[in-house]
Amino acid sequence: MSDRMEIARAAWGDIPDWIEALVAACDAAGSSQSKVAKQIGRSPGVISSALRNEYAGNMAVLEERVRAVICAEQVKCPALDWISSADCLFWRDYAAKLTSAAYERVLMFRACRNCDRFTRGGSRAVND
Repeated sequence: MSDRMEIARAAWGDIPDWIEALVAACDAAGSSQSKVAKQIGRSPGVISSALRNEYAGNMAVLEERVRAVICAEQVKCPALDWISSADCLFWRDYAAKLTSAAYERVLMFRACRNCDRFTRGGSRAVND
């Protein structure tokens, strides 16, 4: 068992599956906490505090980012049909602010703004 897993077990007791996935990603060959943090768009300190169950931010949003990038779930998009949760997260991040008049960006800005995932968990609130 890795040091990270021991830390997580001590802090969480019954470790959530997404924390286990986060530990596995950090412990994978050629990976590190810093690399995983960069992948999910957060700092290494956020990863460390999450593993210790001490993260003061919105844990649900962090969970969603881990599930989207590391667990690679599929979600139903109102505009694009079935897409990876990482793609969904990408478009929701862009939908936080309209930065271009390009057709695809405008389409996704409108679709994301009207999607339940955006208003509950995306860039603004809590996750499912």
